[in-house]
Amino acid sequence: RELTGKTIADVRRRGKFLIFSFANFDKLLVVNPMLGGRFALASRAAPALPSTCFTLQLGKALDIRFLDSTLMARIYLTADPATDVPSFAQLGPDALDPVLTFDEFTKRLRKHRGELKNVLRNQAFVSGIGNAYADEILFAAKLRPLRRASSLDDAQRRALYDAMRDTLRDAVSTAAQQYAAGKHPLHKQERGFMKIHGRKKTTCPRCGHRISVVHPGGEATYYCRGCQL
Repeated sequence: RELTGKTIADVRRRGKFLIFSFANFDKLLVVNPMLGGRFALASRAAPALPSTCFTLQLGKALDIRFLDSTLMARIYLTADPATDVPSFAQLGPDALDPVLTFDEFTKRLRKHRGELKNVLRNQAFVSGIGNAYADEILFAAKLRPLRRASSLDDAQRRALYDAMRDTLRDAVSTAAQQYAAGKHPLHKQERGFMKIHGRKKTTCPRCGHRISVVHPGGEATYYCRGCQL
């Protein structure tokens, strides 16, 4: 109710969080979509789906609707995200933030000795990388997900950093082009361009080896035993 009639002034992202600020209002709307949260652009006249959680109106004819069929998303209205939003204060630099230089990345990586995929998904290390894109980044870097971060040499750390930046930039660009062309509804998750994640029972596009899938910790991890070392 506090947002009724308010005007959106800015939208930004930090890691996996979307942050909406409003004109002449000191609180922020902080959204963590989790696994099932999606924003959908819809005509005001279009019937709302049962999974609609809230609606932001754009002018007189369009809505931005937040949908969550899993009921896992977390939504906060707060003037102080660092205090009121769990884990927000501990977020590391965003994976695409210019402040995250290779030197800074290396310095942060040296503090972690665990498995590479777990390190990439650790939001206190670098924020914004989830399960699927961790697989894609490690595939691009030719590194196995279960390999220890402490085992990397300088060249492999460089490959990991470059793969992280390139993979995420390419994904943002590709998804934006596909959505703009109307190929996929905004609220549908599109991952058809991914090279390895979700490619069960297929072969590696780089070396032709059969793609492996394991479930450490319960979530699927995809990688190639042939070319990821």
